[in-house]
Amino acid sequence: PFARRTKVLRILFEKKSPTMEEDDDIEINENVKLYETLKRAWNDEKNAPILLKFKSTEVARFQTLLASREREIEEMENSANESGDGNEMLLSAIGREELNRAKYVLRSYLRTRIKKIQQFPVHVLQRERKAVSGKELAFTEELVKAYDVHAQSVLANFPLKEYQSAFMEFGDEKNKKEELTMVSHPNEANKMVFIRILEDVGMHQLDDGTDEGDKIDLEKGKILFCKFQQFKGLLESSEEGGTPRAELL
Repeated sequence: PFARRTKVLRILFEKKSPTMEEDDDIEINENVKLYETLKRAWNDEKNAPILLKFKSTEVARFQTLLASREREIEEMENSANESGDGNEMLLSAIGREELNRAKYVLRSYLRTRIKKIQQFPVHVLQRERKAVSGKELAFTEELVKAYDVHAQSVLANFPLKEYQSAFMEFGDEKNKKEELTMVSHPNEANKMVFIRILEDVGMHQLDDGTDEGDKIDLEKGKILFCKFQQFKGLLESSEEGGTPRAELL
């Protein structure tokens, strides 16, 4: 029936169909919320100077959702090809297009994170291990090893120690104290960003490294141009599984 086939597609849409039942509406709202969470995470990741905490639960759920919708849309496409029904062909084509859009969001989120890791791999290993997934951590470690091997092979031709230590960022453990002074770090402290408040926060204390920082009243809908470091805590929810209190623009 048309209503059941519409359900397959509407799961990926932001609007609900008048033919849907109440249980279907609940499932749609949950999946739309998940989709919006991934889009916001991608946008925040693009605009933040550092790696944000990996959305492991959301990514796993979204991958499961996409795999399920892939199977359902393939069934629709096969059915449309067999019946030759124009409506079914149109719906399956739209469903495929929406599915590709959802896949693009997930892939872009993951690619953005990989790009950041490639820019500051040693920094990630030193300071942001808790922010990355297991696969991202393994990738980072292999990347640093590859840089280390390359640096040693190139600099081995230079006899002076001054040249041999030029890539100390990727050196061994015995030079660990010296490495810390040569590691490239993202400019988190001074990076200016646009941020939009998603819920009433109340008086927010600015993080200036002390306990006596200035305070600002944050109301829902307010947009600020500010230092990322002072508001980064608002990008996470105040409760487990809740909505973030702010987003980057």
